[in-house]
Amino acid sequence: MLRFDMSPIYKGTGVSQGLDRGLVYNDDALLVEEGMGLGACAYQADGYTYFTSIKSIKRTSDSFEVIFSINIKLQHMILGIRSDLFTRYQEYIFTNIYMKHEKRQELLLNLGRPLRKLFNLKVCFIKGPPLGEVKIKYELGGNDVSADLSCEMGKKDGKLFVMNELGGRIFDKSILNGKVSAPPSGWQKIANPCELYSSSHSLSFTIFEKYVPDNVRSNIYWGREQTADNCCWAGFESEILCDSNKFENYRYSIAFREVEK
Repeated sequence: MLRFDMSPIYKGTGVSQGLDRGLVYNDDALLVEEGMGLGACAYQADGYTYFTSIKSIKRTSDSFEVIFSINIKLQHMILGIRSDLFTRYQEYIFTNIYMKHEKRQELLLNLGRPLRKLFNLKVCFIKGPPLGEVKIKYELGGNDVSADLSCEMGKKDGKLFVMNELGGRIFDKSILNGKVSAPPSGWQKIANPCELYSSSHSLSFTIFEKYVPDNVRSNIYWGREQTADNCCWAGFESEILCDSNKFENYRYSIAFREVEK
């Protein structure tokens, strides 16, 4: 039986350890691993990425209303020292090279491993003043989780990313055109209907975009990354570009289904 929860207690594992996320269980098995769970948000502005922390949660039997503050800055560390310059460089590489070369993302990940070890490259999360606020209402219905998201951001030229990521070791395959296939590597823009699939749980999930506000443009991606240094996620991401610094009622759903082996 699938179960969804939102809790500020569980802070994840691996490179995203310390961040809040929405949790998904299959019976008592937590399916998240290093993934950001359902509905976690990241905000890109001025060459940096910021994540959210939970301000408040209101629960009913079949819904959650959660208010998040955009107040956690991602910083990269080199040789144990936090560096704004190196952080901005890494953000530039990710946005302008990694994300734009879908077929080479796995190669780029593998090339980065020895460099991370050589220079002891790590990330950390620094809490600071809020740059905005995200409100999400989650409606739970059987094997679906529907999300209604409103956001006020600090800058008009920022991008908001809504992440729906579960474990990369668990969801290690995909389903395309009804056939089990290899999983995607890195982030890839969705061109056709697709699902991420776990053979160990006989379970798949996918995303459906339901409503995009007039002042918003969105792109949907899917992907999977698994590396030896605790990067282990598979999921879907909405990239939201807003003509102003505020929008209301962006709606989507994450749908799970049992798959016969």
